[in-house]
Amino acid sequence: MGWQIASSRLTHDFSALPFKMKELTSLIKITPQVDGSGLRLILQNRFNDATLFFDELTVSHDEKMNDAKSITRGQQKQIAIVGNGAVHTDALPFEVVAGQPLYFRMRASQKQTYADFSCVYDETFYNAIMAGTKNAAPHLPHNWQARKGWFSISCLEVWTDKKTPIIELTGDSLAETGMIETGLIKQLLSRAVVVNTGISGNRLLHDAPQDGPLYQTFGESLIKRVAQSTDSRPHPVIALIGSNDLVLPLIDGQSAHELVTSGQYLAGVSRLKQILDDRRCPLILATIPPFSPHVAPQQENVLLDAQQRRLLINQELRRFEWVIDLDPWLLDSDGGLKEIYDFGDHLHLNAAGGMVAAQAIMQKLSQFGYGK
Repeated sequence: MGWQIASSRLTHDFSALPFKMKELTSLIKITPQVDGSGLRLILQNRFNDATLFFDELTVSHDEKMNDAKSITRGQQKQIAIVGNGAVHTDALPFEVVAGQPLYFRMRASQKQTYADFSCVYDETFYNAIMAGTKNAAPHLPHNWQARKGWFSISCLEVWTDKKTPIIELTGDSLAETGMIETGLIKQLLSRAVVVNTGISGNRLLHDAPQDGPLYQTFGESLIKRVAQSTDSRPHPVIALIGSNDLVLPLIDGQSAHELVTSGQYLAGVSRLKQILDDRRCPLILATIPPFSPHVAPQQENVLLDAQQRRLLINQELRRFEWVIDLDPWLLDSDGGLKEIYDFGDHLHLNAAGGMVAAQAIMQKLSQFGYGK
């Protein structure tokens, strides 16, 4: 018996765009991917200098929080997370069934700033809502085109006799939105745990721009994030990255001079693979998916150039056996994203697009002996 990760989603650095709330009630749905007889959480406050206080943290099998059980820290109901820190909650005996959601409610009664933020769009396995009062009873939303976010909860662990392997899904918003993650979890449930370290706006080669608070949430480059990781467990890493290396210069002034060449991108991929090889984490990299976002007329030539660079990069990536070619699944006859897989912005995937991308990933995983 031991503690096993049953669900994990990275909390992002929103210190540039913090949430300042006088009170808080947050309801979060998390679906475990492993059975167990007990649970505990990892709560983060890494991107905030001040201590966070949660007056109540409870869990239930029911969205209405019937028969909810208290989760404590040091046997105390009020949980404090020091600034720039993280804590484990106490172990709670609780039935956990893979594929059956758990509901967590967090309440805070004092004015605080929250900077450790997670979010999802696909609500199949995760969902969340927050209210600005401590006694609210919010209902989970049902809108796959809207972002659902929560604070501080980064990992659910269960007490189990199973040793379930980890598969990491990383990169940019193609990972973070949950569309592809959902497809993978559906096919790997109880056989592997998909952990998500994607960050919206993330790039392979460059850190987040600093010329706007939203841009600053895009995180350090994936190469830097992987190099700084303290996770010592060998596990496969599926990376969806590169779209923002080509698209962000179209919309952000500071990034305009950072449009990468195919040679620069391929050198970055080689560096990424070497770092992961040294950690004994096999890389499975997707080609850069097609994109055709709306741009101002004066930028149409810049967009066309970015699309041509995508083609050149993907042409070179296809030479590697550890690369998944997404174009046969997603590319339309005009060089853009197929309408049936389009989130609506001609850049991101909807649920159907996530499922076909997951199928392509599963085929590559099976070739390498994972997920069986």
